[in-house]
Amino acid sequence: MNVLKNCKIFNSEKGLNNLNQDIIYNHQEILKIKKSSNENYDNFKQIDINGRIIFPGLIDIHVHFRDPGQTIKEDIASGANAAAKGGFTTVVMMPNTYPPLDSVDNIRLVSEKILNSKINIYVSPCLSLGRNGKELVDFETILNNFEDIIFGFSDDGDFLEDQNLIGRALNILDGNFPLMQHPELLDNHNYNGAINQGKLSEKYNLIGRPASAEINAVKSNLEVLKDNPGWVHFQHLSTKGAIRELEIFKEFNSKVTSEVTPHHLFLDEEEMNLKLDPKFKVNPPLRTMEDKQYCVDSLKNGTIDVIATDHAPHSLIEKKNKFEDCMSGISWLENAFGFVSEREGYGFAVEKMSYKPGKIFEKCFNKKIGAIKEGYSPDFFIIDDHNWGLKENKLFSKSSNYIFETDQFKEVKLKGEPIMTICSGKEIYNSGDIK
Repeated sequence: MNVLKNCKIFNSEKGLNNLNQDIIYNHQEILKIKKSSNENYDNFKQIDINGRIIFPGLIDIHVHFRDPGQTIKEDIASGANAAAKGGFTTVVMMPNTYPPLDSVDNIRLVSEKILNSKINIYVSPCLSLGRNGKELVDFETILNNFEDIIFGFSDDGDFLEDQNLIGRALNILDGNFPLMQHPELLDNHNYNGAINQGKLSEKYNLIGRPASAEINAVKSNLEVLKDNPGWVHFQHLSTKGAIRELEIFKEFNSKVTSEVTPHHLFLDEEEMNLKLDPKFKVNPPLRTMEDKQYCVDSLKNGTIDVIATDHAPHSLIEKKNKFEDCMSGISWLENAFGFVSEREGYGFAVEKMSYKPGKIFEKCFNKKIGAIKEGYSPDFFIIDDHNWGLKENKLFSKSSNYIFETDQFKEVKLKGEPIMTICSGKEIYNSGDIK
């Protein structure tokens, strides 16, 4: 038995409880929460956090751990360590690996590592074989072998365009698992676009990725969803137009969820007005200030459900290439909570990064995560309530393509530094050390 003593608990529904409380738990669940006292917990493993704030473990339903095939950038162990440092206790791995996670044999390459990880890792296998959009994976066989670690199916990085295949997938999955879509309906010309189509793509004479590609992809999927059972989850939404389509649909239909990244919430294309900086190259690209604000407003009003980081580690060499040639993506796991909290507060961060994604997991698995309540999984992280900055020499990720500065020389401010993380009742990170 374990007890965390003198905790100031922060839950999404009630905010911060300023009374010190003790949390009693085992490896399966939180057993009791009670007012702190001088009670002697004989035969308990005790940790006294001395009045610090404790949050439910963060949940990220969109990460890239590059395993198998690109483990020089990240692997399951390093990704889990980075997650633990950042307060994340549950993540969902994307399947755009080498080979792609599109079969039982390929998923088996990582399944043992996943099951032995210090955090809870789920995988979203491919929707189509080889992520080629032409033939669906064998959902039944994959689920029969790995149902306990599957969270949806996705061709992330590519959009499954064929409406007949989408309809079939929705019927097979029948709402039990989400069909997770990267919504960009691109033509051959702008498939390799490097930046938002608009004034900056014209200024730098680069091929742009148009907002219409995301809007049309969302509209296309919503049309299929009207006539089929199932559940579509839109990944990393970035445009006002696409979110407006989602708003209208959700007035009459609840079969859809969505996510937005920290960078689409709080960064925009103006970061590159003075200079093209490869660290800001992402897919979908940073959009306009209007798009950015609409993402924030839509997350607040519930049109968009959760924040997901799209943690995308790349090597230094890959991010040092010319802007149009460098890899797209930002790493986020070690600073996402602080980045969001500094801009919108702890309540916003914990609701959109713990509580709301926890509700999605409850729907999928009847698994109680994302809140500090009796009967819920004992997943927590504890912070020092101060401003801080991420240091490159302190990273646990194999890759360093985090955003340390914006506007060339301005340090990114973070609020609330995770100092301890507990997953499934086990201490996995403490003050810079992985346990």
